[in-house]
Amino acid sequence: MHTAINLQQRVASVEGHWNPQHLMTLDGSHSLKVANIKGGFIWHSHPNTDELFYCISGGPLKMELSTKALSPEEAEKLGLDELVEVKVGDVFCVPRAMQHRPVADVETGILMVERVGTVNTGDREGDERTVYVKEIA
Repeated sequence: MHTAINLQQRVASVEGHWNPQHLMTLDGSHSLKVANIKGGFIWHSHPNTDELFYCISGGPLKMELSTKALSPEEAEKLGLDELVEVKVGDVFCVPRAMQHRPVADVETGILMVERVGTVNTGDREGDERTVYVKEIA
């Protein structure tokens, strides 16, 4: 049976922060995930994929970018050189391999679109915040 998914209701059902949950898979290649975030995440990048963010609720999502950094460690030293505010209803794509750090001052519901198998901590896979999401085709 085909049904629509209400993003606001779905993200409201996610427990905790920085705990992405699978929503659906497109064409067997891209995963849609929802999460609630609050506070700051770690610097990281996704070397093999762009990552799209859509702000569902709360917000704004502040996407810190370290455009000159080539590693998370370098991003920590250099810090951000660009800040993108993603308000409710806005969408933003982090280009592949760009060091970024999502931050939200208040609980913020987000939708992420990325390649199947992408972990939330990217090139810092294995960090204590890494979540392996079971993606159902």
